[in-house]
Amino acid sequence: MSPSRMARSSKRKTQKKPAVLEEADLLAGSMAIMNDMRRRKTLCDVILVVQEREIAAHGVVLAAASPVFNVMFTTDMLESTPFEVELKDADPDIIEQLVEFTYTARVSVNSNNVQSLLDAANQYQLQPVKLMCVDFLKEQVDPSNCLGLSILAERLDCPELKAAADAFIHQHFTDVYKTEEFLQLDAQRVTQLLHQDALTVRAEEQVYDAALRWLRHDAQNRKPFIVDVLTQVRFPLLSKYFLSKTVTSEPLIQDNPECLKMVISGMRYHLLSPEDQKEPAHGTRPRRLQSYSYFNPKLGKGAYSTRS
Repeated sequence: MSPSRMARSSKRKTQKKPAVLEEADLLAGSMAIMNDMRRRKTLCDVILVVQEREIAAHGVVLAAASPVFNVMFTTDMLESTPFEVELKDADPDIIEQLVEFTYTARVSVNSNNVQSLLDAANQYQLQPVKLMCVDFLKEQVDPSNCLGLSILAERLDCPELKAAADAFIHQHFTDVYKTEEFLQLDAQRVTQLLHQDALTVRAEEQVYDAALRWLRHDAQNRKPFIVDVLTQVRFPLLSKYFLSKTVTSEPLIQDNPECLKMVISGMRYHLLSPEDQKEPAHGTRPRRLQSYSYFNPKLGKGAYSTRS
């Protein structure tokens, strides 16, 4: 065989589409036809009724994509067709998007629909849609929404989103505790958060400030939680000056004997020798120290160093 013919033969071999791609194209083509039939309501044997909107589909397609629909159709489906299923408390636009996804494997996720899509995808166990929503939300985490996203992830069993939100909360705690979301947390979540060693702060005074900010926001109703919340503050790590000038003058603490004991414990710690302070004691475990940049004149104009 001449070199040119060998080259052409080799080119044909390399251009031949792998079998797996051919199968994917065939499946995509078939599903495109099925989707067109769905839109024309041809051979549809299921009607999803959502807030008076009727969404026609093929039961076998929905059942193949969703374990929930699979159980619903294979156990309850009657001989008569079409089979109507009422989906209560559902958003018709969201259900329409999920049905479209079962035929096309495509869905548009944006900031307006992501939480509703995630909730519905979790309910109907459409794992690919759930993962798309999680990936989208992980990119949107900021101080104003991270606490809510952590709670949402916990409720919908999204460990990746939960880990991303919690890591952001810990890293940016000094911004997070100044948000409205923080003030709306319940007592249990606040105590759990303030207990974390992973909180990144410049000093323990910021944890104290966060605790007082939450308590003062609804002082009357949160009075029963004062001890639980302030127990999470590591009083020995507060400076002597801060303890004597700021903490002792706080009315919420002055009126509470248990809190006064915490303050006294913190002051006693500062009376210990440096050697004794190195011994492990309650409330002396350090947090993560926040790094910050400062101008270093030795490095020249525009040069900054990082300090913890």
